[in-house]
Amino acid sequence: MAVLAAAVVVVVVVGVVVVAPAPVAGELARVEHPTKEDGSLTVLAVGDWGRKGQYNQTLVATQMGVIGEKLGADFILSTGDNFYNDGLTGDNDTASFQESFTHPPPRR
Repeated sequence: MAVLAAAVVVVVVVGVVVVAPAPVAGELARVEHPTKEDGSLTVLAVGDWGRKGQYNQTLVATQMGVIGEKLGADFILSTGDNFYNDGLTGDNDTASFQESFTHPPPRR
């Protein structure tokens, strides 16, 4: 029984170490955004928005930009599910970050 209890403890400890998030080494940039006169905030939320221009994603991105402009979106919130197959190559993955978030559309 003691061997089984020890094995369970080892499995739990290893599980916690493997699943625990790694510490973040940087800070998020502070963004100043002017307040609207009526105090409102418009957010365009998107999820599972595709990858690397496949599956007509250029058309989807264009429409996201059109809707963002029409709504006067202050921010775009991504719900995730964006990095497919092999995931990211690192925290400076230009294909997944710069190309996705700095070239219009969908950024307004």
